[in-house]
Amino acid sequence: MAVSVGFVAQLIEKIAPKSWAEEWDNVGLLVGSGSKTIERILITLDGTLEVVEEAKSFGAQLIVAHHPIIFRPLKNLRADNPAAQVPLRLLQHDIGYYAAHTNLDQSILSSSRVLGELLGLEKMEPLERVYNVNPTPNEEERGYGVCGYLTRPERLGFLWRNFLDRLNSSGVYSNNYELTGVRLAGSLDKEVRKVAIVNGSGARFVPKALFKGADFLITGDVDHHAVLDALEGDMAVGDLGHFLSEAPMLRAAYDYLMKEKSLQGLEIRVSSANRSPWL
Repeated sequence: MAVSVGFVAQLIEKIAPKSWAEEWDNVGLLVGSGSKTIERILITLDGTLEVVEEAKSFGAQLIVAHHPIIFRPLKNLRADNPAAQVPLRLLQHDIGYYAAHTNLDQSILSSSRVLGELLGLEKMEPLERVYNVNPTPNEEERGYGVCGYLTRPERLGFLWRNFLDRLNSSGVYSNNYELTGVRLAGSLDKEVRKVAIVNGSGARFVPKALFKGADFLITGDVDHHAVLDALEGDMAVGDLGHFLSEAPMLRAAYDYLMKEKSLQGLEIRVSSANRSPWL
């Protein structure tokens, strides 16, 4: 059964409207035609050349990605411009590219929510809520990150080791990713009850997590000074890196699309070529 690119876009925007995206972001259909009919979809975090080749081999007519491929202005589409290679290759192979970025981060499919559920957080709520004057049902819990409570206090060292073990075995990752580059800051004996989680780059959320009274912040891409600020506020920090903190969103998006009855018959796959760039 074939459907249009535009129909798939509507399904995604049903839970992550484009209007939710930040002004500086670039979401939606970035390459291709909304009227094109498709039979195969490849889901990825990043739109790399390797992912485009994987889509071609799979026979996918659409890539659904988290990160936009056209983020900074492109001055040209020349063959000798490295920044233009992915759009050019997509056009060459007639593959569409749809991005859901900061709008998806605020949705029920965000990795923050997936990881919070993995930890079994109770009383989970957005770490930074985004308010609307007249919210629709899917906007009532809209926001960045999550914050909640463990069922019982746990020592930081035990909690972190157990959390990493769950990441390996829980199925929140669609592929077997190497948990490389993960870092932990804080006393291993620190008692943790309240946990904040922000997928992607989370340094700017350190003050918010401290204000919320979190004992532990799990995120990615935290810089040196943000970690020092957290520790001075008696909050530990777990850094998964950007990719590992956001990859659970791929499985969540896959499950969401696979459950849609109108898409039954389509072949949907999570990219195996897209992995953390760190060794």
